[in-house]
Amino acid sequence: MVIVLGWVLVLLLLALWSGLVWSGQALLAAMLAHAGTLGVGDWSLPAALTAWLPVPVAEWLAALLENLTPQLQALAGTLPWLSGGVTVLAWVVWSVGALLLLGVGLAVHVAVALWRKSRNSTLPSGVTALR
Repeated sequence: MVIVLGWVLVLLLLALWSGLVWSGQALLAAMLAHAGTLGVGDWSLPAALTAWLPVPVAEWLAALLENLTPQLQALAGTLPWLSGGVTVLAWVVWSVGALLLLGVGLAVHVAVALWRKSRNSTLPSGVTALR
């Protein structure tokens, strides 16, 4: 019965892991698919950040952002292309997590079996353990 409970727990954790990876993949793919819609005028420092920073630092960051706008726009244009790779990444991450969970399930299974075997071997002869 303990072995069955261990595997049920592993399968529940695997279902939770699958849902987590699936939702993360969907969210990341949606974010990357719409990343290229930023226009040239959208690259500016937020007003809350410029109010918080000292004036020379805010001016330096604004100038740096203005100089890097073409590179940032090119990067944003390639992000929708990268959204297809999110699926492959999600499968790799899911596979690693699933293998780890199955390894934990196997380890629990073996540990319970060895514990039962050692418990049965320490009983006096003629006494049978309840299973």
